[in-house]
Amino acid sequence: MPVSIDIIPFSDSLELYGEPDFSSAFSLAGHVSISLSSPSLMFQRRRSITRALMQSLTVTFEGQSEIITPDIGYAPLRLCSITRELVNGEPIDLSNEGHEGSNKPCSWNVIFDIPVPGWLPTTSTHGDRSAVEAGTRYALYATATFIYLEDGNSSIFSSFCSPFGCRTHTINAPRCPVTLARFAEVPSAPSSSSSTSVFPMALFVVDAQSGQDDTETDTMTIPPEILKKIQVVASIPNAVTLDEISVPLILRLQGNELDGSQRERLRITDFTVDVEQIETYRSTTSLDCVARFMVPPRTQQPPSLPLRNAHPVHTLYEVGLLMTPNPSKSTSTRSFSLFDPSNSGKYIISGDGRVFVHDPPKGNVTTPSPSENWYVLEANLPLAPEPHQLDWAGLRSRRISENSPLFSVCHLMHIALRCVYEQPDSEVVCERLHFSLPMQHVRVAVPQSNPSAADRTIVGAKELQKSVPYSHSLPAYSQLFYSNGERKIDYSTPLPLYEPPPSASSSSSFTLDNSDDDQKSIS
Repeated sequence: MPVSIDIIPFSDSLELYGEPDFSSAFSLAGHVSISLSSPSLMFQRRRSITRALMQSLTVTFEGQSEIITPDIGYAPLRLCSITRELVNGEPIDLSNEGHEGSNKPCSWNVIFDIPVPGWLPTTSTHGDRSAVEAGTRYALYATATFIYLEDGNSSIFSSFCSPFGCRTHTINAPRCPVTLARFAEVPSAPSSSSSTSVFPMALFVVDAQSGQDDTETDTMTIPPEILKKIQVVASIPNAVTLDEISVPLILRLQGNELDGSQRERLRITDFTVDVEQIETYRSTTSLDCVARFMVPPRTQQPPSLPLRNAHPVHTLYEVGLLMTPNPSKSTSTRSFSLFDPSNSGKYIISGDGRVFVHDPPKGNVTTPSPSENWYVLEANLPLAPEPHQLDWAGLRSRRISENSPLFSVCHLMHIALRCVYEQPDSEVVCERLHFSLPMQHVRVAVPQSNPSAADRTIVGAKELQKSVPYSHSLPAYSQLFYSNGERKIDYSTPLPLYEPPPSASSSSSFTLDNSDDDQKSIS
């Protein structure tokens, strides 16, 4: 066709920073390239001028999520659809006059800028591993309407066909995929010197629950009033990056309300830890989950309005060749440990385990204060560096923690303390205090490092550094603007002192000689 359009974004990926926020947006910019060329006709020696009247040009950013699982089958959802009209007012007359004989088409670029909602989930592939490309995807689409106009050099053949050629033509640009990636903002202040994590440590006051020890079959348990007197405070990082291969853990135990006899009888022998990743797949029947997100209404959802780039399996479900295995089930879950199979997660406490017995140092008769009666346990938990197992949803690989209408990923750290108590009749019973801590796994941008010798080029006496990606050299949006769009002003930097302008006698003047314009004098 004489007219074609293409979408050329400034970048094929959009980096989102910070937590998902319904009130924030990120800019996705680029241009739509319109090309106009003269076709070669059989009865013409030279190409004629091509004219087209562009009536409309729209660009649409659309996101979709598709879930395919053995339990709930296929579930599609349109996450967003944002359209911008790039032709406002009167139609635009396009012509390649003067370039009709060229082999290269005439091109026009129409710039667009689309605000992308800040709550959108990242681009990812998930679900049944046999269904390729199912998951969360985004793309740009463009549509233009034209009317081809006649010119003075039209042939007899084209004039004969003019009644059929003046109708409106609709042209669609090839789909332009866009990848959305979310990055957490690394704190400017480093974490504590004793921590190996990038993020600072978070403090949790734990309400531990008692449970039967797996190694004991006896029905005897530790008296609940004793276990309730054990205070547990846990510390883990605010977030863990996908590049980190270990997680620091600090446990503080205190039993100030225990009497002397109970402290002697109660021991903490060991504790076990596990880091679990839980993936939840939902169908569109979970209306309460979908309603929390700002997705288009039901009239703009499949099957009322099909997805622009739906997975091929959707046709089999629509015609009835595939049925939902369990229509009453709306969710499917996959969970697994992020530890290596060889790592049991068990840590033995040194000594006799009587952690609540606090004897004062020799020569000191002063009783320690309650704030000093904390028994501290520290461990560095190694994570599996690579996926080590495969199931129906593919490799069990680490993902970032996120929540979307059809797919969510959360992480929990499960901790269990093994308590051993000697009854007054010398019978020993075992029980576990267990609790779980929420974790946040995030992705951080690669820091810009100093260039090596191989990345430098010497030109004369100057040293030129290879350019870095433009997006990495820009500050994050949250560093420049508030969430409402207002610009942040750093009032800590004082304004420069006022200085009066120099006197007229000390300034230089530039004049032209009236007698000769080529001569200039400076006084």
